[in-house]
Amino acid sequence: MKKIFIIIFFASFVSVTIPQTKLQIKGAWIRPAAQGGNSALFFEVMNNSNQSDTLIAITFEHSEIVEIHETFKRSNDMMGMRSVEYVLVPSKSTVKFKPRGLHIMLIGLTKDIKIGEQYEVKLVFKKARDVRIKAVVSDMPKAN
Repeated sequence: MKKIFIIIFFASFVSVTIPQTKLQIKGAWIRPAAQGGNSALFFEVMNNSNQSDTLIAITFEHSEIVEIHETFKRSNDMMGMRSVEYVLVPSKSTVKFKPRGLHIMLIGLTKDIKIGEQYEVKLVFKKARDVRIKAVVSDMPKAN
């Protein structure tokens, strides 16, 4: 009995001392697109913890390739997109993945993605690890 108490006490101590990342994902949506085409995923990541975390990968089962992209300004006021390896989410902050900004490219869709459908997406963070979210397929929301 004494051993069980010591193990339980130690386990509760360890779980309290391990830093926990408090991430909240909201507003996840995907643009509609046809099979074989490309789409994009958008959402907000709120990091309510005292530690930064890093988005390092995304999985979407209906896409051959998934990449984190950013939009940037080229010369002559032209805009471009480029892949980035990761996105830092600082502590006590929100990072927005939105059209004409950071976004997730879904390249080579293996099926039609239609308005109103909902899909599971896995976001992988360095600290929080796997975070599964639901994303609704919709046209671009109107700006407020």
